[in-house]
Amino acid sequence: MQESRREKKITVKFFLNEAVEPVKGEGKKQYYPLYVQVTYRRKNMQFRSKYGEYYASLDEVKPSLIRFEEKAIKSIVTYEARKEKGEYDLKGLKRKYELYSLSILEVLEQYLKPKLRLASLKTGSELAGVLNFGDPNVTVGQLYEAARLLFQGFEDTLSEKLKEELESYAVYQKMERPVLAYNFLTLIEWADGSCKQRLEETLAKAFKGNSNTVTGVKTLLDHAVKAKLKDLDT
Repeated sequence: MQESRREKKITVKFFLNEAVEPVKGEGKKQYYPLYVQVTYRRKNMQFRSKYGEYYASLDEVKPSLIRFEEKAIKSIVTYEARKEKGEYDLKGLKRKYELYSLSILEVLEQYLKPKLRLASLKTGSELAGVLNFGDPNVTVGQLYEAARLLFQGFEDTLSEKLKEELESYAVYQKMERPVLAYNFLTLIEWADGSCKQRLEETLAKAFKGNSNTVTGVKTLLDHAVKAKLKDLDT
């Protein structure tokens, strides 16, 4: 492979942005937000860490967070560079980072909530308004269970596709790890294909080769990720 064709080095550096107004704690201690500087092909870009918070020093940042975000950022730049045949210049990286670093579970939540909300509204019940679909802390699973309790025969009104998607969502939700563990699957890992084989093997083992379950989860993830990636075009 010629030198010009080799993948360029991607450098990711974390720092506390002391140029912004700090948050003051006890004893007048000052805390600053965690930022990232990315260097690629002699281009630099800085933006705020998605999962980091405010810290008094870099020593307070969990190493697992640093490793997680560094891996995600490098994967994003590599993915974009390959799409543009090595000519990527970090343009739009901040926005791509915000989207590509989303957890797969969050992508599923955003994909299924509007569908479940529409189904609840179609019941015509005045109780449909009590379901808080706008709260990010309320999960699809919780909303689905609440709808089943509120609306008699709710499951019978759902399309077969939505039923299958909700079943696949429940399977994946049980497998997902907490966000604060910094080892959950992200959108970029599904988009670049790096996690597909691992997830398929995990599902096959957990469900003893039940191909319908494996296929259902993979199909749901494909549809949810494809729908979310459309946000890059808006």
